[in-house]
Amino acid sequence: MKPKALIIANIEAFLLEPLTAAGFKFSPGQLTFKRARNEFVQTIHFQANRHNEEHVCVAFWSHYQVSSRSYASWHKARYGHEPANPIVGAVADWNIPHWQCASVDGEAHHQLVDPARSATVMHRLRHNLHTLALPWLERLSNWENAALSLVEAQDAHARACDFYLMAGQQEKALWALNEGLAYWKKNPGASFPEEKEAIALRMEKDFNA
Repeated sequence: MKPKALIIANIEAFLLEPLTAAGFKFSPGQLTFKRARNEFVQTIHFQANRHNEEHVCVAFWSHYQVSSRSYASWHKARYGHEPANPIVGAVADWNIPHWQCASVDGEAHHQLVDPARSATVMHRLRHNLHTLALPWLERLSNWENAALSLVEAQDAHARACDFYLMAGQQEKALWALNEGLAYWKKNPGASFPEEKEAIALRMEKDFNA
């Protein structure tokens, strides 16, 4: 069986029923599950290794994302243009705390080339999905949680401000911007001009600063 077909077969055998029961819809061609949660869309995507080869390597990773068209509409109404993307949060499985892959020889991915190990790999993946990935998706499907996650990661402080504003948290929105200014001042070599401009825009427009 070709690598992609084998990945799809294992996903359908081990993950399709529980994820469908949880409201997700599967697109086999895209190796993607999606479900709507109020203003948010939660996505689970399985990325096949581009070096996969039949009987040699059948490896894949999983990625998790929360997006919202509501954010794009809000941003356009407030700032006159849509954001670069509608992503609220995104993470690869290896960056989720406590994620443990049933790997072969310490490999940080899911490997299905050995039929004798496939069930173990997929059972571990299913366990990680239900205990770690789905809670992550649920947590990020909330404007305040999504904003705090960005600030804690020292990333996209202007977007964090937006999320707090959407949640009606004006003081926290200003806090996110100040955290961004402090971070860029402390780490000038890591700064992005676009982010500084976005922070300055919000300081002026939303806080008259």
